[in-house]
Amino acid sequence: MTNGKSDISILIIDDEQIDRYALTRDLRSTGYSFRIIEKENGQDALDFFEDYENQKALNPDDYPPLISFLDINMPLLTGHQFLEKYSKLRNGMEFINNIVMMFTSSEREEDIERSLAYPFVKDYLIKGKYNKEELKSKIEKVLE
Repeated sequence: MTNGKSDISILIIDDEQIDRYALTRDLRSTGYSFRIIEKENGQDALDFFEDYENQKALNPDDYPPLISFLDINMPLLTGHQFLEKYSKLRNGMEFINNIVMMFTSSEREEDIERSLAYPFVKDYLIKGKYNKEELKSKIEKVLE
C-alpha cells in the first residue's frame, strides 16, 4: 500500500538513535512504503532544508520530505528553535507540502501549545504513548 507514487518521504529529527529506530519500525508496520532520512539534531535538519537546490537535485521526487517528525529536547538546536528558524525559511522556499509532527517525550502543555502554534505543525505524538494504529491514522490524514 503506497500513496500512488514513489515511497513517502519522511524526515526523522531526533538525537536518540533508539527513538529514531523505534519510529522507523512503527512507520514500516503501517503498511506504507517510506523513504526515511534521519537527522540527529535540529541544526542538521535546518542545514538539510537550507541546502534546497542540492537536495532537490539529488532527490527530485522525495524532497522536501512530506512529513518531518521532530523531537523537542536535542543538542545544538532544540525542536522549538528549529521550528522558529524553519518557519522563516519556509517563507522563501517550496516547503509548503512539508508538514511537521512533533515526536517527543514532553507532555508539558506549554510545549504542546508552543509547537501547535505553527500552522505547519499538524500533530503531537508523545513517545511511548501512541500506538501503531494511531500513527497509521495520522499518516493517512496527511495523505488525504
